[in-house]
Amino acid sequence: MELRRSSRSAARHHRRAADTWISRGFESGYPWRVAELTSPKERRLAARALRSVIARVEGTALAGPVPLMTASLRPHLEALSTIEQRLRDDDPIPAAGMLAVQELLTSPASILYEDGPDVGPELDRIMQALRCST
Repeated sequence: MELRRSSRSAARHHRRAADTWISRGFESGYPWRVAELTSPKERRLAARALRSVIARVEGTALAGPVPLMTASLRPHLEALSTIEQRLRDDDPIPAAGMLAVQELLTSPASILYEDGPDVGPELDRIMQALRCST
């Protein structure tokens, strides 16, 4: 049991290290992680999570267990929808873009969960990382 735990811990450590380099533009050194990040399954999961966020901001879904900054996100629904659609389309996306989306969805300091003036620029950065056409 202890061996399994340390193996999982080592795998998380390797993923975090690879993610750091990928986010800096060095995707070619980590093909295994790029494949994980850009897999259809990961894209579907991220798109589904973002669709849930959009529904909560629109008011078409009940509030979830974690409060969203709906007032600051509401003016940016189109950008959120563009990102969600980009995750669902079949065109390849950069792994760094997927890391940006994962950070958006999971970081406690994300614009989704912390109020701040940087919502528009942050969503623009993510769309650029995903190479969204606007």
